[in-house]
This record gives sequence, C-alpha cells and structure tokens, in this order.
Amino acid sequence: MKKKEVNWPVIIIGFIGLGFVALTFIIHWTFIILAVIIMILNQKLLFKGK
Repeated sequence: MKKKEVNWPVIIIGFIGLGFVALTFIIHWTFIILAVIIMILNQKLLFKGK
C-alpha cells in the first residue's frame, strides 16, 4: 500500500482558519470574513492537484 503525502500548507492554513473562527466567537463577528477567505484559499490548494 502506498503511503500518502501530508499536505502541510493545507493543514497549517486550516488551523489558522479555525483560529479566526474562534476569534469570531470570542472577540467580534467580523473575523468570520477572514475565516471565509482562508477557507477559499485552502479549497484552491486542495483541488490544485486534481
């Protein structure tokens, strides 16, 4: 069985996005805009290889 490579940029950007979601609930609702931008960037990175 072939071992899959870990896509580290996607994982790091995902954790940053989760941080912005947490800031949305803790500080102010406008952080959700940054979380959506991070989500779109992450999606582009994920589907880049296909």
